[in-house]
Amino acid sequence: MYFQVTKPTLHAYFIKLVIFIIWTTASSAATSNPFSTCPTEAYLIQTPRDLPITFGVDLSTGSYRNLSQNMGTEKVNGIGFSIHDNYMYGWDYGAGTLARFGSDYQAEPLVVNDLIGKNFYVGDVALKDNAWYGYRPNSGLYRISLEQGVEEYSLQRIATASYMGNPKITDFAFHPLDKLIYSVDNNGYLLSIDPATGLTTTIIQVLSESELEFNFTFGAQYFDVQGNLYISNNGNGFIYKINIDGIHSTANFFTYGPSSSSNDGARCALAPVIIQTAVDFGDAPDTYGTSLEKSGARHALSQLYLGEIIDGEANAYVNPLNDDSSDQNDDEDGVSFITGIEIGETALINVHASQSGGFLNAWIDWDHDGVFNEDEKIISERSLLEGDNFIEVSVPVWAHTGDTWSRFRISSTQSLGPTGGVSDGEVEDYPVMITETGVLLSYYPGSNSYTSFAFEDLYPDMGDFDMNDVIVNLRITEFIRDGKLIRIRFDAKLAALGASYHNGFAIELLGIAPEIIKSDSIVKTMNGHKTYTNLDESDSDNATIILSNDLWNYVSSGEQECNYFRTERGCETSVLPHWSVIVPLTTPVIKESVPTKPYNPFIFSTAGYYHGDTVLTVTGTHPGRGYEVHMKNYPPTGI
Repeated sequence: MYFQVTKPTLHAYFIKLVIFIIWTTASSAATSNPFSTCPTEAYLIQTPRDLPITFGVDLSTGSYRNLSQNMGTEKVNGIGFSIHDNYMYGWDYGAGTLARFGSDYQAEPLVVNDLIGKNFYVGDVALKDNAWYGYRPNSGLYRISLEQGVEEYSLQRIATASYMGNPKITDFAFHPLDKLIYSVDNNGYLLSIDPATGLTTTIIQVLSESELEFNFTFGAQYFDVQGNLYISNNGNGFIYKINIDGIHSTANFFTYGPSSSSNDGARCALAPVIIQTAVDFGDAPDTYGTSLEKSGARHALSQLYLGEIIDGEANAYVNPLNDDSSDQNDDEDGVSFITGIEIGETALINVHASQSGGFLNAWIDWDHDGVFNEDEKIISERSLLEGDNFIEVSVPVWAHTGDTWSRFRISSTQSLGPTGGVSDGEVEDYPVMITETGVLLSYYPGSNSYTSFAFEDLYPDMGDFDMNDVIVNLRITEFIRDGKLIRIRFDAKLAALGASYHNGFAIELLGIAPEIIKSDSIVKTMNGHKTYTNLDESDSDNATIILSNDLWNYVSSGEQECNYFRTERGCETSVLPHWSVIVPLTTPVIKESVPTKPYNPFIFSTAGYYHGDTVLTVTGTHPGRGYEVHMKNYPPTGI
């Protein structure tokens, strides 16, 4: 059996087929919907092989996700995001014309007249007028209007390349405030371009050869709503953040991102850069680069981290703030200093990794200048095994004694600096103490941990006995040389006050006579402010260090109408009141003759304040130091 098709029938069939193909094509184009919002992530277009790939990049950490493995053409460049219709527009190398890209990331070529026969790899969509602008070296600046309802578009030249000075740029972006075009050229200079005339102004060099590890090809450049320009280096994926401030403009390394020889980017310039995923920050002072505003060290949370605990935050809790106050989880638990850090000696550090395969980079601010410099890097690209890793660190002879900061970063990214975002791992910052040679440190309970002491201030009178009237976190450090104790350091945090009575906190140094304390050299630092003050008592057999005569001086209950501190909802602060006291001895004491730590910590009634009817009945007055509460089996001081 067979069918015989006459010519009229075949012709009618062909017409129907053509109509069907046209209808199908139109239907396919109609399915390309715009993006629903002004996205906060950046879109990075790369062509590692034969087809362009779309990545969504979180600028805060450099984390990225694959959004499209195929954009429906052979290559895309000069792409920008339009705030006018929420589409992206870029140059389609396969079609040789401008194309529109919706939320499916597929190319929809536009019919453009007056093409120059060459592809554009520099372009963006304007914010003031609904138009795409493209630039090509040796050709000039061009514009294509994107007004709705136009069936055919026209490529119009704004300025010749020679008029513009033929800048060597690989991408540009429109500023959300002044609406000018900005770009960083292949020599690290920041340029501005007037889109109406093409007038190009060289502003200032923001990056130099000494600052760049790879070439100056910044194939992806885009803005945030605050007017910060972000540029991505094709060679290594490093993303720099540039504040646009005329001749005062500066560039800072911001994030480790993906790299490619073919790199182009688009972003909604009216969107802020925000923390989109759970991120871990450090907590050193912000001079070290800690907060997001300072391009601080930060890691997207993953299964790779230091110690046993990791938590995330929306931004850094810069010292003296504490990110553990929100959930009481101390995630600075991955690094232990086994030995003291002595000038000219070798220190031993234990670093605990959650799994193998991560790389450790670390710094100590040896000269105490508030910056982690290149010559202060103590560990570089060290591959870690799961569990404990014991590492030796050489302490330079030029290091300064005293308190300073350290930073430890683990990541699958091998080479890290002290700042910038990265897609996995963790950063942990630790205060450290550098001592002179020959001094050993003995910690209680550990070099980076505290023990909590909880007191009832009416003991032995029967009360609620909830053990929260005074809670103090305490760490003790003994400095020992040649087997003798030469000084003691107390680090304390006021964790809670669950009683309205006024109490002081002190520590009796059992076995240490008051006369061997160098009282005029005791150093007290309260909430970061250093003072030299006499804190010891001399009218007893043992020296007693008064850390505070009235703990209520460090907190306020009136601002929030609270009766207590951190024992009722909403009655707390973002910073735990904290202090350190360094007590030097005039005469070293044989270590074995000193009782074991924690010595004898206690609370006492603040002089001049009422302390309950029972105490008033027994003493007939406000008792002051005459009323003390000690730990079990510890005697009163006798004052």
